[in-house]
Amino acid sequence: MPEMPEIETIARKLRKAIIGKRIQKVHLSGLPLRKPVAATFAIQVEGRSIRRIHRRGKYLVLELEPLSYCLIHLGMSGRIVVDRSGSQVEKHTQAVLCLSDATELRYMDHRRFGLLATYEVRRIGQIPELERLGIDPLSARFGQDRLWSEILKSRQEIKSLLLDQQKIAGLGNIYACEALYRAGIHPARRCYTLTRDETGKLTNAIRKVVRDAIRHRGTSFSDFMDSDGQAGENQNYLKVFQREGRKCRRCKTGIQRIRQGNRSSFYCPHCQTK
Repeated sequence: MPEMPEIETIARKLRKAIIGKRIQKVHLSGLPLRKPVAATFAIQVEGRSIRRIHRRGKYLVLELEPLSYCLIHLGMSGRIVVDRSGSQVEKHTQAVLCLSDATELRYMDHRRFGLLATYEVRRIGQIPELERLGIDPLSARFGQDRLWSEILKSRQEIKSLLLDQQKIAGLGNIYACEALYRAGIHPARRCYTLTRDETGKLTNAIRKVVRDAIRHRGTSFSDFMDSDGQAGENQNYLKVFQREGRKCRRCKTGIQRIRQGNRSSFYCPHCQTK
């Protein structure tokens, strides 16, 4: 699933490519996504201009003029592509937004776990899916005190807390594993056992892995490509994720994998003691 750095990479590309352009026509596949696309979707966006591009957690938001919002979630395998050549629409394309300069914004999703919706609300924070989100790691309000307040009242495993979108918006399996490695914290540690100093290290590690991933244009293992069709490069810099059996870059101990819930966690047993 594309995580926050991948969505941020797409948002930055889209800001350069489609801001100010008018949505002239919308074509939908008619197939349901995670939720069925509303029958009124095309009517609600056609004729409106794209004013701003926002990212909230793993959500991409097109702010339109007259004011409304188009909410996009890529699910497990969705892609957003800006097509300027009029090339043939690929299989599994679920939506095409035809823009005023003949550019097309295409949403492709072969597993159809994504989301495409519109909201006519006064503020972006009034969108129901966004109201429930926790703090964003790139926010100025994200810091040691905020994370410490969440850790103090939780008895769950620390990795589970990091993946809770109502606590921290945008982190997924890749960056939770990488942040815990950088902070030297075992993914199965119970939150209440962490010290304030460890929480500070984890806060800094989260910021670091997220910013590095954005600088490397996201992590590409299979599906992720940005809106220009380019793969990210952050997979070349990962320390533990998907590196089971390979040597830790720091201490040369073999990276191990454990199951936590329905996800795999990767860690170094020497650098991340429980």
